[in-house]
Amino acid sequence: MSAQPNEIRMAHLEGAYEQLDKRLGDLNSTLDSRFAQIDGRFSQIDARFSQVDGRFSQIDARFSQIDARFSQIGVRIDDLGKKVDGLQWRMTSLIVVTWLSTILAVAFKH
Repeated sequence: MSAQPNEIRMAHLEGAYEQLDKRLGDLNSTLDSRFAQIDGRFSQIDARFSQVDGRFSQIDARFSQIDARFSQIGVRIDDLGKKVDGLQWRMTSLIVVTWLSTILAVAFKH
């Protein structure tokens, strides 16, 4: 066997390895760029979620204000209910006293 066929084979192998190395390098750079794009998209999604969280915080603050107003109205309604209850007892007692005085006046007049 001569040395030339081995050198030719080695040259072919070296060329194949160089092409393989170049293709793997291109593939690596392509994957890196795709991962960078994906990371950018995830950053955008994280920013959107942060905005949504901020909006929910604003909504929670609004509901807290509404709850505070309803509690103020509830206190006023409770006070009004107590006043109505007091007036109801006064009216009931006034009716009972008037009814009793009418019965007593009729009873003692005869």
